[in-house]
Amino acid sequence: MSEYNNINNLGLLNALSRIINSGNKDSNYSIATYIIHNMHRIKNLSINDIVDEAYSSRSAVRRFAEYLGYENYSDLKESINKLIYPSDLRHRNIDTLENHRNKLDKLIDNMIDDINVVWSENVLQECVELIHSHAQVLLIGANNTSGDLIRFQQELIFANKIVSVISGPYTNNQLSQEKDDNRLIVTVSASGKFAEIANDWIRKLSGNKILITADRADFFKKTYNQILYISQTSFTEDYLGIYGKYGITYILDLISTSYLFQYAQQ
Repeated sequence: MSEYNNINNLGLLNALSRIINSGNKDSNYSIATYIIHNMHRIKNLSINDIVDEAYSSRSAVRRFAEYLGYENYSDLKESINKLIYPSDLRHRNIDTLENHRNKLDKLIDNMIDDINVVWSENVLQECVELIHSHAQVLLIGANNTSGDLIRFQQELIFANKIVSVISGPYTNNQLSQEKDDNRLIVTVSASGKFAEIANDWIRKLSGNKILITADRADFFKKTYNQILYISQTSFTEDYLGIYGKYGITYILDLISTSYLFQYAQQ
């Protein structure tokens, strides 16, 4: 398996969604829809199964895997089999809706109080100025934060600010391969898992690097120029994806609103 396949794992759902949303009913679409319909038994699917059932060819399956950032179908299948996401009920304890709602309410209330302590107006202003002062801004995140990053990207359009989002396949992205020491790279990784897996890759990128996370691991300080923490305490496990699902949304909304108030044309 390639050195960087683990990074592409964390953008795999984004890549599959991009194919489905493209509207192009080509071989990639046929293969993607077949894999999604059979994801629960992916470990038992051979390349011949896909060729026969998705009306494709072995070369098309190979190109599909390469498009997603993998060397071959075997690497892609291994990645899907190991994929962990809060919506995958295989990795969660089943609870009643009422209990889940009550638990979620308390966790979100506590999270907002926590974030408000560390994300003061001074911190928000610092983020706004960093984004405004860099001509090129790259936002990098995994599957579970990509929607927030894209929404943030769209909101800044109303302040005439263009930022770019990289959410996989990371190693195939042209923007990440460009050399520009004057650009701003913002990695968003609530629990720090994505940042940890992508650390060696991001270290090789050129630019002023900022990390937004709850993980206070010391090795991040060798990669990033600045680290902005989303919690008063360090953690690497985000129970029910509270900070990843809701905390990042809240923080990015505070940043975009602050930016719009200052720089949007009235």
